[in-house]
Amino acid sequence: MHAVIKIVCFLVFGTAMAMGAKPVLLAGFILVASLYLFEFVRGVPTQLHNVLKMLKRLRWLFLSIFVVYLFFTPGILLLPDVFWGPTQEGLLQGLLRIAVLVLIVAAVNMLIGSTEQTEFLSAVSWCLRPLSWLGLSHERLAVRISLTLAAVGVLRTAYRHETRDEISETVVIKPIEPQPSESTFAEPKLMAIAKTAHRLFAKVIDDAEHMPLQTVTLPEQSHPPLLQWAIPVLLATLLLAVKLIMTDAG
Repeated sequence: MHAVIKIVCFLVFGTAMAMGAKPVLLAGFILVASLYLFEFVRGVPTQLHNVLKMLKRLRWLFLSIFVVYLFFTPGILLLPDVFWGPTQEGLLQGLLRIAVLVLIVAAVNMLIGSTEQTEFLSAVSWCLRPLSWLGLSHERLAVRISLTLAAVGVLRTAYRHETRDEISETVVIKPIEPQPSESTFAEPKLMAIAKTAHRLFAKVIDDAEHMPLQTVTLPEQSHPPLLQWAIPVLLATLLLAVKLIMTDAG
């Protein structure tokens, strides 16, 4: 499938999932699960492994969203005897919002994992061409996306080194320092996180100032085959039909 068609399909899928309708989410889950099952049968288990790692990194975001919806959505209290607490509507909305994010993350992972970086950036540049009608440079935006993706990989490696160094220092210092009490444990932990973030930020700025200029060349993206445009149209039609049919049935 052409890279531009993949991106358009993702945009259609993400828009439909963002609406949060339960029948559409179920249809989206079936579609995404089918893609991952197909990749697994083909002998490409890395897609499933990568998406599980991505979802694990977002676990605290999911928990935060769930707690906010659970306690701050008006509705019927799960505990009727209390004045304020979690609601039934908050529980449902929190789970729906998390489901939306999980499906979108899974779709992003499938898109990136099945497309080479140069091909992906060229497709993004092709999709952004209408911005040139407004006097904006779509090539410059595509190059910035390329540099951002490259910087993310460098920053992730630097973070792993920082974390490994902190663990080594803790192992060496621990026998000398007294054991912290329960009341003072959270503050040093937060201070360590803040110091790590400060060092990483300073390192990124220093590397950016001393990095030599690079030439980024995006290969010319061919026009998507006309017949393949039917794929996102069929996807949009399918998701819309599921929403309309299930809404009428309800």
